[in-house]
Amino acid sequence: MKIDPITLILNNKIIIDKFFYLISGNEITLMEKMKDMILCCIDKKKYSVERIKNVKSIKREGSLFNTGRLYVVEELGGLDKQALDLLSQSNDIYLFMSQNNPKIKSLKNIMLKRADSAVIDCYELTKETKSKILKSFLNKLELVFDNDLYWSLIDRLENRYMLMENELNKLRGLSAESINHDSIDRIISKNEAVERIFFQIFNENKLIIENYNKKITNSNEVNSLYYTIKQFSYLIISCEDRLDFENSIPTYLFREKKMLLDLFTGFNLNKKKYLLNLIFRTEKAIRKNGNLTVVLGLRLLLSFKKIAIS
Repeated sequence: MKIDPITLILNNKIIIDKFFYLISGNEITLMEKMKDMILCCIDKKKYSVERIKNVKSIKREGSLFNTGRLYVVEELGGLDKQALDLLSQSNDIYLFMSQNNPKIKSLKNIMLKRADSAVIDCYELTKETKSKILKSFLNKLELVFDNDLYWSLIDRLENRYMLMENELNKLRGLSAESINHDSIDRIISKNEAVERIFFQIFNENKLIIENYNKKITNSNEVNSLYYTIKQFSYLIISCEDRLDFENSIPTYLFREKKMLLDLFTGFNLNKKKYLLNLIFRTEKAIRKNGNLTVVLGLRLLLSFKKIAIS
């Protein structure tokens, strides 16, 4: 079956009643949100969480405390109908997460037909989905925006879920009397320029640093850049050849297509491993520090470039 991620967010809960969950799509921040929701809703008394590389890594020993397991599986290799049938004989739960690529199409089709499986497709937010989220958020805060301000905010908010959520949380301090265009301008970041920094990765380090220091001034903007780098890193890692990567580039990035293709061409298997390690190390730093610092964001950007051109 298919589950709509926005419906889960608006309901603020997910009932864990399947053996298999596949989180896919091209919007990494929404995918991360779905993963976190599943992990938060799991009954910790019944299931322990274990992160594994692939299903071949599963060890079949019994649990010391007689609990089941929720496996967070990094790779989808070896998964087909027969493998799912075998895995479903246990009481364990399996959470798979992968950005869209040709290889997962068949797995999606298999899981959509199974009663014990759920597919959660995550894509960039549209004007309609942003409106649903904003309405729900404002209702909870008992805030009312006039029509012009409402749609102005919709246009301004990010299309990536976690970045939109970060911006919406800034509205919590507003009172009904303080709501106007000026107050929204002060508290909602303009992040259009942040993504541009990534597309200038082939510039000299001096220019990259100067541009970064001008445009990245707070943790929210660093988070925006981090999710941009993570999104394209996962795209590079998951695609095996240039054509696969080209077909995976979002259509709105037609102006950056050549730059992205040149970037992908420079990555071999070893470089992809280094890149994956960089993303994992950065994510660990995020969890440890709460929010990325401006210095850590610059380090991530320059480290990415070093791997790309080495």
